[in-house]
Amino acid sequence: MFEYNNVKKYFLLWILLQVLVDVNCQLTPFKPSRIYRHTATFIDNKLYILGGSEASTNNLVKEFFYLDVSIPFNTQELSWKDLSKISIVPFHNDAMSAKGGAKNDTLFLYGGFTDVLTMALVYTFDPQHSVWNSQEITGINTIRKSSLTGVIDYNGKFYLWGGVTNTINFSWGKGSSVNAPTKRYYYGATLLPNNKIIYIGGVDDLTSAFDAETLYINKGTALSLKEVYIYDTINDNWDTKITTGKIPSNRDGFSTILGM
Repeated sequence: MFEYNNVKKYFLLWILLQVLVDVNCQLTPFKPSRIYRHTATFIDNKLYILGGSEASTNNLVKEFFYLDVSIPFNTQELSWKDLSKISIVPFHNDAMSAKGGAKNDTLFLYGGFTDVLTMALVYTFDPQHSVWNSQEITGINTIRKSSLTGVIDYNGKFYLWGGVTNTINFSWGKGSSVNAPTKRYYYGATLLPNNKIIYIGGVDDLTSAFDAETLYINKGTALSLKEVYIYDTINDNWDTKITTGKIPSNRDGFSTILGM
């Protein structure tokens, strides 16, 4: 009887220790790696970050996490929520993402650089059920691309410079290239209220490089912001505008958003 009680006590103590370890793991705040060339997608007051490269090593990462901005947060100690364990997307960087779908509440991920040959061209993530799926897209054949900026319009069409996919019917189409800008990557792209997309900056030299710490270009030259390019999604045509005022320096790898 004595030995049985001792075993029982040890067993209960072991369970208690396991619970404490589990609780402690859950209370430990998640600190993401210092990454770049990742995707960032804003859905239902949550900012989702996926993939990219670790800044100090340039190694691809497979982290997937979000920040809930609907509640107060400390900018010095952000409360990131780690979802890496549920991600089916392989290690990658330079992919593009946007919010779309029938209810405009789905994360779409396209392309990107990877050394995993089985990586699908398009993935979707359902934040409501925390489920990833790879997608087969019908229509024209499209090779994998990276370092682009994807824009989804008000009708659910996902525009990629040189192609377009419908995020409701999952079919590829092809837009006009007449009067389109020169080939480039790491550019800025933003959808305007009039269903036109504005493209600006970027780089067209594949040998260009930049310092991962300072982000200054140390080889090659970024493109000028003196010109912006407008794509009309309704009429499928391009137009070029010349900017005025105090024009920022040439640059690539930046972000653009619509302001009112």
